Amino acid sequence: MRNIVNSLLFLNAMLMVDIAAARDSHPIIAVIIDSKQTASELKLSTNNLNLIYWRKQRFWPTGMRVKPVNLRSQNPLRIQFSQTILSSIPRTQVDYWNGQYFNGILPPYTVDSEEAVIRYVAQTKGAIGYINACNIDQRIKPLLWIYNGKLSRHAPPLSCE
Repeated sequence: MRNIVNSLLFLNAMLMVDIAAARDSHPIIAVIIDSKQTASELKLSTNNLNLIYWRKQRFWPTGMRVKPVNLRSQNPLRIQFSQTILSSIPRTQVDYWNGQYFNGILPPYTVDSEEAVIRYVAQTKGAIGYINACNIDQRIKPLLWIYNGKLSRHAPPLSCE
């Protein structure tokens, strides 16, 4: 009986590790803007966000230039964001950006960390970026949420440790 209890406890612990690993591999992403911007004026949809990051929508409805920022192409958040919003992964986007370069269109600005995304968005008028939702602070505000492979206007329950 004791062996069965120990086996069940071990299996339960392994399940909890798997659940934590799954949660870490696909965190909730917050699409962020400067805390001083008015979210209601921006009216962003999945399609708009897609166009912004492909640099096909270059201005907010207010007339201000959109300045998207990306994490490095190997970053798991960038990969998750790209798969959900752009329907591709960063390494498959190289040919597109090479072609756009000859038309004078550059890809979104790229930074090394989520803190750099937050600073860029907080200090750059018209900027938009994305971070792990657990890293939201007073400098920025979430506009949209990416979780379970979908974009939502409604904040999901967060469990940040």
